[in-house]
Amino acid sequence: MSISPMQNLRELLDHGAPGWIPFTLDVGAIPGFTQPILRQFEEMTGQTDPAEYFDYDFRTFSLKAAFGGDDPRAYHASVESGTTFDEWGIGHGPCEVEGSVSRTYPPLARATSARDVEACPSPAIDETIDLSPVAEYKARGYPVFGYAGSIYEWSWWLRGMEQFLADLILEPALAEAIIARVTDYTRRLALASARAGIDVVCFYDDAGMQTGMQISPDMWRRFIKPGWRAILDDLRSRTPQARTFLHSCGNIREIVPDIVELGFDILHPVQPECMDLAELYRQFGRHITLCATISSQRVFPFGSADEVRAEVRRLKAVCRADRRCILCPSNRIQPETPWANIIAFAEQARTDR
Repeated sequence: MSISPMQNLRELLDHGAPGWIPFTLDVGAIPGFTQPILRQFEEMTGQTDPAEYFDYDFRTFSLKAAFGGDDPRAYHASVESGTTFDEWGIGHGPCEVEGSVSRTYPPLARATSARDVEACPSPAIDETIDLSPVAEYKARGYPVFGYAGSIYEWSWWLRGMEQFLADLILEPALAEAIIARVTDYTRRLALASARAGIDVVCFYDDAGMQTGMQISPDMWRRFIKPGWRAILDDLRSRTPQARTFLHSCGNIREIVPDIVELGFDILHPVQPECMDLAELYRQFGRHITLCATISSQRVFPFGSADEVRAEVRRLKAVCRADRRCILCPSNRIQPETPWANIIAFAEQARTDR
């Protein structure tokens, strides 16, 4: 008797042996195709939905949020023409390269106290959003992944990276006020997502560079880990059916044991430029689902289709014994990526289904 992608994922996340290795071209809940790649997809296939065309093992649906105040410009001394603002009021300057920004404008750059942090509005979650796509996906047997926020990454976006890193040492009370504000909103967004029927709530919190951590592991444990513990404990208490996905680029090997101990269900990307999937799989593969990722930095854009196929086979071989991984890109697929490489990945990934 065949099983559905939903049943297959549940078997995987319940620490069993799934019927096949799931695959997707998305990055958790974030579309894997950048705009140039999406246009190429539409031109080549005549379709508009990559998940349906390639039959990913998951579908995505995320709640929406808007800036919680009147005018985000009020929190900036000045911004360049063409700047857009996200739900936190962070400004994103225009750039000649599609899908990129020239610079960001942190709304808390001028904050000097916890009171200033409290004066910056948290995002407002849209409570009127149509949730019918979630039910439709699940009725068809697909699990749904949804975006649910950040802690460290959003904190420095709000403050500015250089200033936030300095605050961790020189003004820890101010840094903690920002982290607490972000943690509270991420907790609320994750809980609302799970209550909306989203099966896997997806967090994005880049803590690494390719040479190591952006902040020391001890500092991450002091300032960031408690927030994740609070979020995950609350989520498990109120919505025990929800599962969790954490994206963190770079070499975060030193905190992988902490991520496992916190109880995240899925870790993405195990970045192939700087982390060893086989080593992590041997040590942690029974405790957390690791993403076996194709490099969006090297193999996808600059390898041949045969090299892509060979890399998928290598990743499958690492996880062959119990199929406890997810095949996907290490990050969004960049405009330089040949269409043939995308086809090669999808075809090779589906060979065991």
